[in-house]
Amino acid sequence: MQEILSKVHVGERIKNLRLGHNLSQAAIANILNISRSNYSQIELGNQFPTFDTLHLIARYYSKSYEWILHGELNDSENYKAVNKFESLIINLEETLIGFKKTIENLEQQLVEIRTGKLKE
Repeated sequence: MQEILSKVHVGERIKNLRLGHNLSQAAIANILNISRSNYSQIELGNQFPTFDTLHLIARYYSKSYEWILHGELNDSENYKAVNKFESLIINLEETLIGFKKTIENLEQQLVEIRTGKLKE
């Protein structure tokens, strides 16, 4: 069963990320384009970050929303995340191969156009 979302725990995780990167509250608030006092309230657990702020924090620290909101993922969630990541890599590799073939075909057609040997 998933724990109830705690503003305090979310704030602690965000604070630990900031401290782990040796950033001041003012510096990260500037990066997130929010006031330092607003950022401070998030770290203190007095308020949740907005979706936009959560998104920027996740991107900046290369963390998932799930980790920021809930902490460590269990083995099942880790397995799903790894499989999703591996699936994405395979999809990108296949797309890159298709893109490479398309570029090669375009290059060949360009050569044929330049030499007047384009097959109709």
